[in-house]
Amino acid sequence: MLRQLVCAVALAACTISPALAQEEDAIVVTGARLARNAAMAELPMPHVTLRRRADSVVVDLYVRNDTRDATQRASEMRQALRGLESRARAGGVTLALIDATSGVVRPFSMEIAERSISNGGAADTSAITIHLRTNVQARDTIDVINERIRAFVSSAPHPGRTELTPGAVNLVLNNPGQYHAPLVTAISAEGRAVTDQLGAGYGVTITGLEQQVSWRRTGELELTLFLPYTLMVSPRA
Repeated sequence: MLRQLVCAVALAACTISPALAQEEDAIVVTGARLARNAAMAELPMPHVTLRRRADSVVVDLYVRNDTRDATQRASEMRQALRGLESRARAGGVTLALIDATSGVVRPFSMEIAERSISNGGAADTSAITIHLRTNVQARDTIDVINERIRAFVSSAPHPGRTELTPGAVNLVLNNPGQYHAPLVTAISAEGRAVTDQLGAGYGVTITGLEQQVSWRRTGELELTLFLPYTLMVSPRA
């Protein structure tokens, strides 16, 4: 029986389909809204990875109003949303809506936002969570990002009893599928290096290269990307 040395464990694929990662869309790749990220974080990463800076960040913005009169409350919520939409036209920060199931980031729509307003957990309260998106610049730090978001929120209108409360910073990566080919190239190079080190009497079998790109947040604005591959070395017959 051929003796085999397993050099990297096979990892479960915990990703979003590349079909969702089109040029006009981006995907939130970290954050509690995608439950599978928690499972991904528990998995060991393989030897070959790519580190990439996030393309942008998305911050949840909780918009809440508890004006007692329902008509006035609805009017103040619309004013707040329109004010945010108008403020976003100045640049730096844009508004977005995120599909809670797929994590796909979509442009803000006033029509969709108004339909998404909930009762905020109380009969005389209205609330909605929208999302602030800002690109990550080369010299940005998490403190710079947080200050940009704070300045945007503080300068937006707060009509009546409207409260605007920002949440955690989530990282966004554009089209994760674009990193599949570079990862395959790097993994293949690792396989060649292993056989070169062990000599002509050994061969390498790599499986899992067809898997989708997985990721993990490994810094304040950094992501580590990888493929759930297995590299096996065995004596040649």
